[in-house]
Amino acid sequence: MTADRRPQQANEGDPQADKDGEAMRERYRELLEELRTIMPGVQVLFAFLLIAPFSSRFTELDNLGIRAFAIALVTAAIATMVFLTPAAYHRLRPQRHRRERLITSVRTQLVGMALLAFATADAVFVVIRFLFDTTAGAAAAGLVLLVVLGLWVVLPEARSSRL
Repeated sequence: MTADRRPQQANEGDPQADKDGEAMRERYRELLEELRTIMPGVQVLFAFLLIAPFSSRFTELDNLGIRAFAIALVTAAIATMVFLTPAAYHRLRPQRHRRERLITSVRTQLVGMALLAFATADAVFVVIRFLFDTTAGAAAAGLVLLVVLGLWVVLPEARSSRL
């Protein structure tokens, strides 16, 4: 009596399960493509922030400028790590938790995008404040965040409500 001891998949051969599996694979492909698009920008911002202190004019920043710069640098570093999290999570979690991994990966991508927006606005604040004044820096940073909010939140919501 040699029975096949492999556990039978509950949904093996189920057309709906096949559709769900294909939909999940498509979401993974979309997520990976989005991350491939975002990562170069995050890396460039982080790299520029890393080398800025070695510039001869960096010492001209006052205390507020240095603090704002440090916040932008740390935020960009965290954003970089957050964007890399789906790859690490994919490697460390078992295959059977695919839906959980996908949901977590999408959520970490959203957190990374928020951190990227903040780091970018903060870096703009530092530069515009250095060139002009605090009011101009705050206005420019606010404008960056407003544009991000419009493009990343309002526009997609408006488009989806029309469809």
